Amino acid sequence: MLAGDAFGGIISTKVTGAVPLLRDALVRGLVVATPPPDGGGMGKQETGEEVVRRVGRDALSFLTLAGFAMPSDIAGGLEYVGRGLKIAVYHYVWKNEVAVSAFVEMTGVPLPVRHRAQVLELYVECGLGPPNRLPGSTGTARLTEVRVRAFASALKELLPFLLGADRDALIRRASAR
Repeated sequence: MLAGDAFGGIISTKVTGAVPLLRDALVRGLVVATPPPDGGGMGKQETGEEVVRRVGRDALSFLTLAGFAMPSDIAGGLEYVGRGLKIAVYHYVWKNEVAVSAFVEMTGVPLPVRHRAQVLELYVECGLGPPNRLPGSTGTARLTEVRVRAFASALKELLPFLLGADRDALIRRASAR
């Protein structure tokens, strides 16, 4: 006996003497198949923002050891503030682009003078590697995790430069790129 379910598929049942009531209910449409609570997937899918926050808290924990405050949640990700800097790692969607990005901004400076540089720009300005070392595009939770860890690694390499005496000039140069 075959009956259509509520989602256009086919439910195949072997009708035996033990289940005639079930057979009648299927034929009359009284029994309706219900989807799994997660919409049919293997489990709840994390959003890019959730991945950035989960992975970022672990991968960027070295920033709190370097004197930054505990991370605070911002739209799309995390932000660390301390030592005259604001460091943010976030996930964004714009038109057809889905990506992870990170920036460093000087704090305590009047707004017209405040400078902000992408971590990628700082990485290149310090001579630590080529720009393609830190791609941002992502489309899956796994790739988002990889990108967050890559930015964390780059920030770990940049930290001595960012805490050095020449950091303001470095951020200005990198933001002018």
